[in-house]
Amino acid sequence: MEPNHASPGPETTAVATASAADDGKLRRALGTPSLALLTFSSVIGSGWLLSPYTVAKAAGPAALLTWVIGGFATLLVCLVFIDLAFRHPMSGGNVRWPRMAAGPLVGTAVSWAILLQAVFAGPSESTAVMQYLSRWLPSMVSGDSLSWLGRACAAAMLLVFAVISMFGVALVSTVNNVVTTIKLVVPAGTVILLLASGFDTENYAVGGGFAPYGVSAALSAVVGGGVVYAFTGINGAAVMSGEARNPRRSVPRATLGVWAGSFLLYLALQATMIFAPPSGLLGSGWHGLNLSSPLAQLAGLLGMGWLSTLLIADAVFSPSGSLFMGTSIKGRYTYGVAQNGLLPKAFTRVTARWGAPWTALLLNAVVGAVVVLGFGDWESIASSLSFFYGLSYAVVSVATTVLHRSEGAGTGYLGRWSLPVGSVSFVLSGLILYWSGWTKVRVAVPLLLIGFVLYLLRRRLRAEGVPVLLGGWLLAWLLLLGALSLFGSFKGLDVLPAPWDSVLAAAVSTAAWWAAHRSGLRYRARVTRGDHAPAPALATGN
Repeated sequence: MEPNHASPGPETTAVATASAADDGKLRRALGTPSLALLTFSSVIGSGWLLSPYTVAKAAGPAALLTWVIGGFATLLVCLVFIDLAFRHPMSGGNVRWPRMAAGPLVGTAVSWAILLQAVFAGPSESTAVMQYLSRWLPSMVSGDSLSWLGRACAAAMLLVFAVISMFGVALVSTVNNVVTTIKLVVPAGTVILLLASGFDTENYAVGGGFAPYGVSAALSAVVGGGVVYAFTGINGAAVMSGEARNPRRSVPRATLGVWAGSFLLYLALQATMIFAPPSGLLGSGWHGLNLSSPLAQLAGLLGMGWLSTLLIADAVFSPSGSLFMGTSIKGRYTYGVAQNGLLPKAFTRVTARWGAPWTALLLNAVVGAVVVLGFGDWESIASSLSFFYGLSYAVVSVATTVLHRSEGAGTGYLGRWSLPVGSVSFVLSGLILYWSGWTKVRVAVPLLLIGFVLYLLRRRLRAEGVPVLLGGWLLAWLLLLGALSLFGSFKGLDVLPAPWDSVLAAAVSTAAWWAAHRSGLRYRARVTRGDHAPAPALATGN
């Protein structure tokens, strides 16, 4: 696809809500290789070590279908992020683009969701590190979660990496070049060695066939098994586009290259987890698998003790590397939330010497430490994160269709494909949220509703000049998905049988996208007419 390099005209200048001039203090130091390596290192963290195991345990061989669905949905999301970064390159854009396209209600709600992502992502990696360290330091765990010593060490990691990230993106990028090379070689080598030593087709029949627990189990595993989480960070190049030298060229190349490589790697790892385990482990079915360090234990069972030791070491190294890179990227999330006005302006501050959003980095580390102390295990944190990511992906998908119509096809990367890609991405995101199951939805939706309360409180403090319920489609959509989840077949009451519950969820999400698109166009029309007092304009030059 050849991108159109037309620049947005003055009439399409993005509207920000707080201190957009701070973007000028960030260093534009990243090229395509640096963006690609930063993104890849963020994606390949604890997910490659644990997600294929949790998905295989949940769905059996149908886990391959889980990754195909998750990978396709992620590709659409990648294209959406590329399109938005092409139009308006800025740091923390995943928060600021929805506010720009859909108004303050949606902007505040998605700011809240992404803030939750920002503070939960670091804890997910640091807890994974400590869980694997327990192989050598048993005192790090207690039962199925971290001990208080393990939690304290995981919290300390967050604080140390936040301080290092304050020295700027150039230092982070330099360290990452070495880290990523190791993180690519070890997983690829593991797949080859395990399949060559233990490929066993009997697992297919012994475990109950392709979908022993039904196709619904494979769909639920997209979120519950950590597939969405495994691709966390795939938007890293777009989120850091405000610090790229030539974002319109480098962001598409880096993002699509990383997506292709990580998708193929995850498929290969999933095949390994299905066909490499000795069939004797499947006597109680796939649900009966019980491996605390899955790939390392498989290597030991297949007689490769040295590989088991290497994987245990890499299980500490990979999440540590992802935490190091992710700390910088998630700092831009929180920086964008502050730019949206949900957090005080103090969290948009950037170090004068190194160009790093130091207050945002510090906030993430402190709150993340509290999360670690409260949760203490990888799976509960990762599954919570996945729902928040699904919601933010849906709202960003709306932003690309709205800006396509309001600014013109010539200003974006996708051109005439913006509408179909954005709308299908939204519907798939809605299905993924629904497939996560009632046990996740009943916790996540009320937590996300806090964002709407924050919006109402925020309106009392500042005049928006916009109808209160402009963007109310988001509230209606979440409530409808919650009701469907309660009565549906994904750990709900099963009043709505499969597959008709999924068909209904897709129909509801399609209607929600249409309402969201129309609402966004009304908001953009108000901005163009000057019906409310916008905040300072944000420059979009490269």
